[in-house]
Amino acid sequence: MTSADLTASRREQALDWLLRLQQAPRDMPLREQFEQWLASDTENAEAYRKAERLWRLSGQLAPTTSEQWPASAEVVQLPVRRKVPRRWWLGAAVAACLMLAVAPSLSLRLQADYRTGQGETRDVTLADGSVVQLDSDTAIAVDYLGNRRDVRLLAGQAFFEVKPDKSKPFHVRAEGVQVTVTGTAFNVQLRPGRVGVDVQHGSVRVEEAAKVLAAALTAGQRLRYQDGQAQVSLFVPSQAAAWRQGQLIANDQPVAELVQELARHLPGTVLLRDDALGRERVTGVYDLRKPEAALRAVIRPHGGEVRSYGPWLLVLSKP
Repeated sequence: MTSADLTASRREQALDWLLRLQQAPRDMPLREQFEQWLASDTENAEAYRKAERLWRLSGQLAPTTSEQWPASAEVVQLPVRRKVPRRWWLGAAVAACLMLAVAPSLSLRLQADYRTGQGETRDVTLADGSVVQLDSDTAIAVDYLGNRRDVRLLAGQAFFEVKPDKSKPFHVRAEGVQVTVTGTAFNVQLRPGRVGVDVQHGSVRVEEAAKVLAAALTAGQRLRYQDGQAQVSLFVPSQAAAWRQGQLIANDQPVAELVQELARHLPGTVLLRDDALGRERVTGVYDLRKPEAALRAVIRPHGGEVRSYGPWLLVLSKP
């Protein structure tokens, strides 16, 4: 998992702890678990401090751990309310979700040449005539210099229809993984801790640093690279980048992975608060044009439910 992935994960964990502590302020076992999480990593404490600050600024919530943090010039001291109405902490949760999502979005905006928002797709024709289709919440940076055609996938996933030119290889980079082609059609997916490559037609070479992961990945072959391991499997070529037809196809995948995928098509934040639910396996076809309904369809068979706190926060758990 990259440092950016770890930061995003800590940010979500911090928000989850805020929700849990506000809902059960007198739950001492919960408080002990929270203290253990804080002590397990100094970065956890920092993530929580930032999240709590957003709550205090946006919702006038009483700080739950203010005694642990030294005062700083950038923290606005707000009056403490003895009793916080439910509507206040829900409103603060919504605002925190929005503000926590801003920083990574701004970073991508600075790096990207082309990007899409949540629920948006886009077709981009590059200078050589190659076409890139961007999925929801996706960003790429393009660098055509000399005899090289380079594209960096910064977030999300994209489908590439590459114009053949043997004198100028086409490279797609996602984190440390590089896909090299001369002319073909393929999908590259970047998700926290993993990279996926699906080939619709033609062939590609996939490598990570000096390590060759696949010398020739051909039509109907799929590569998944995670935790330093590459796994190649077969799929129906017509299903490559099914997202282009508004479909999410799951074949014995963990719920957590599908939740992560559907979250890219929803505004705000989606929190999966049950690890056991996240490990359940799912097979099916889901409609990306109705992502919240798809989310409910994914978890309902396993006893999960979706709680909506306005349009910006969905919390998934078992009753």
